Parts: sequence; structure tokens; C-alpha cells
Amino acid sequence: MIPEVKIVIFEEKNVLKNMLDLLDNQYEFIINKDLIKIDKIAKELDEAAKKLARLEIKRRNLMESKPSVKQYIEDCNDENIKQAYKEIKEILNMIELQKKANETLIKQRLFFTKKMINCIKPGKSIGTYNAYGQVGK
Repeated sequence: MIPEVKIVIFEEKNVLKNMLDLLDNQYEFIINKDLIKIDKIAKELDEAAKKLARLEIKRRNLMESKPSVKQYIEDCNDENIKQAYKEIKEILNMIELQKKANETLIKQRLFFTKKMINCIKPGKSIGTYNAYGQVGK
């Protein structure tokens, strides 16, 4: 196994753990309605995603002759790498679940806010009654 690939895999695992922690923090900020911190953590998530993308490109360049990561991990004899790969898959599943939960909460908050704004603001047109006694548009 190429030692640089090992390093990149462990770095990817650390970045993914960091992203999961950031998503957990984002969840707390959404619940507490802390908009300033939500904006700040969104920027941090973006930076973590960029770092992960750079690591992914580096790993692909190192493994250009190998068919896939899964096959590469299965063929190696290093148990630490196999364990790290398993943890990466688990972290990715947790990230996906946390991301969906955060998106759902944000959508609910936006829907509620939109409904409240529609209740508060007046209608755009003045309704008038037509000959049948119905409000015209």
C-alpha cells in the first residue's frame, strides 16, 4: 500500500468527523434560532467541503491505476486502513442523516416564516364583489 494514500485516507476521516461536528452544531443553532452562528457555521462547512474535495483529488491522483477505493482497501493487508474505511462509511451515513434533519428544520422554519408574513401583509389587490356576490380578483 502506498503510504501517501494511508495519510490521505486518515486525513479524509478527520475532515469528515469535523464536518459531522459542524452539522451537529448547526442543528443546535437552528433549534436555538441563532442566525449569526448559522451563517458562520455555513462558511465553516463550505471550507471543510473544499478541504475534503482537495483531499479526494489528491487521493485519486495517487491511486490513478487502481480500479476503486473499495477494491484497493479490500486488497490491502492493513487492518488500520480497513477500520478507517469502515469508519468513513459510517461517518458519511451519519452526515447524510444530520444534513437531512438540518434541511428539514430549515424548511419548516422558512415555511412558518412565509405563512406569518402572508398573514401580516395585506393582499396585493383590492377585492371587489362581482354581480354574483363573489369577490373578484
